[in-house]
Amino acid sequence: QIILWGRTEKCLKETAEEIKMMGTECHYFICDVGNREEVYQQAKASFVFLQVGDITILVNNAAVVHGKSLMDSDDDALLKSQHINTLGQFWTTKAFLPRMLELQNGHIVCLNSVLALSAIPGAIDYCTSKASSFAFMESLTLGLLDCPGVNATTVLPFHTSTEMFQGMRIRFPNLFPPLKPETVARRTVEAVQMNEAFLLLPWTMRVLVILKSILPQAALEEIHKFSGSYTCMNTFKGRT
Repeated sequence: QIILWGRTEKCLKETAEEIKMMGTECHYFICDVGNREEVYQQAKASFVFLQVGDITILVNNAAVVHGKSLMDSDDDALLKSQHINTLGQFWTTKAFLPRMLELQNGHIVCLNSVLALSAIPGAIDYCTSKASSFAFMESLTLGLLDCPGVNATTVLPFHTSTEMFQGMRIRFPNLFPPLKPETVARRTVEAVQMNEAFLLLPWTMRVLVILKSILPQAALEEIHKFSGSYTCMNTFKGRT
């Protein structure tokens, strides 16, 4: 059984129907994960709805991006990013983790972003929230080491070809092509099955982590300019 949460009923309904066509039972609830009380209320409703089962896999995938610099960003928009992208994980995890610990059976999954490790201009709200989300998952993963049967997986993909970052351009798209959503989904499932704590997609992003740990800031700035990541959000037309 799969339960979907989201703010837009139209999208939830379409996704639920697609899942049902694959032969899997799926239901949805309208819920803004950035709203703490709404999360706790819908969590209780989900438990009641399942009746004979427990939620043993939580996938935190909700995120928004506004694609503006700090000075061009609306204060409410900045708060919205932090509430949904970061704090939402606090509320959903607090809602479902206790039962997983009780059952000694559960998995917390976070769809994060490589921007949590290497920020870019023009997406300051998104990069900040994803960095906070990464720290949350890193701390949570370590905290679960002594909790048998309960694990956590954080996925940090490169730019994925969805509407979210539509219009974003890098200098060498053939060298670093956008990831397909199907690829990210498949590798996420595999990482959960293998109990991988952290997954960078593609594997070449590991080089980025190494470079950030050994190169001076001036060299990193030149790499940003050369690769085009310094200006990639100038053409951003994504769905905010």
